[in-house]
Amino acid sequence: MTEIHLDRTDYKIIRALEQDGRASNIQIADIVNLSQSQCLRRIRKLEENGVIDGYHAHINYEKLGYNIVAWSLVTVNKDLLNARDDVMRFLQEDSRAVSVFGVTGDVDLMVEIHVKDMQEFTDLIVKHLYQHPAVLSTKSYIKLDTAKLRGMAVTY
Repeated sequence: MTEIHLDRTDYKIIRALEQDGRASNIQIADIVNLSQSQCLRRIRKLEENGVIDGYHAHINYEKLGYNIVAWSLVTVNKDLLNARDDVMRFLQEDSRAVSVFGVTGDVDLMVEIHVKDMQEFTDLIVKHLYQHPAVLSTKSYIKLDTAKLRGMAVTY
């Protein structure tokens, strides 16, 4: 992978877009103290290089009735061929698993789950995930509250 070289202004643009992905080029140019044409050129370059890979709406799932957010750590049977990939595919097909990550450490996968209630959570874990032949164990953590959401990792 080719390293992309960014300067302080590029990072300012990224930070501004992280804060408000719907900001216009005029607004971003004003924030980073660039002409509109220079700002647009830089944004397009960030898009072309894959630094900016899309613009998304942040959905408040609780407003839609999904009151339970949990993270489940999944351990798969490493003796089974393609076990990790099979479980990942299985979870990708279930809309309740909103994010699935392969991780290092004592477990194999970390799954972010959004469900309407504990019954639905239990159904997913006990009746579906436990039943998968490649799953050895799970350990789940249920969200109590949120201290920080979508923090910005970009520094300059």
